[in-house]
Amino acid sequence: MKIKFLKNQPLINLPPNIELVVFLIKEELKNVKFTNDLNRAGIDTCIGFLDFSPLISAIIGFENCPSDEFTEWYFERQTELVENIDIRNDQELLEQAFNFYVDLVVKKRECLPNG
Repeated sequence: MKIKFLKNQPLINLPPNIELVVFLIKEELKNVKFTNDLNRAGIDTCIGFLDFSPLISAIIGFENCPSDEFTEWYFERQTELVENIDIRNDQELLEQAFNFYVDLVVKKRECLPNG
């Protein structure tokens, strides 16, 4: 799978596992934005919530983070990232997905015993 960037954007070759994570994050961010908007409109969306966090965390290699603290941070950070984006703008979603990937890598380093 290759992420398709706009032709006028510089291309970055990412390893396949990182491309997969960024793609999953992008889809999850899209879902978070959509469900948050529905919740604001008074519609219960808990049955349709998409949660790739266990898969994303496993691919990135999280092992030492406290799960409750990490989970709370994970969903709060996603909400911050999607607050003011248009989910129809694929490039903006992709940029926020990559930003979240970087946040996750930093968080992983913070969770290391010597971190």
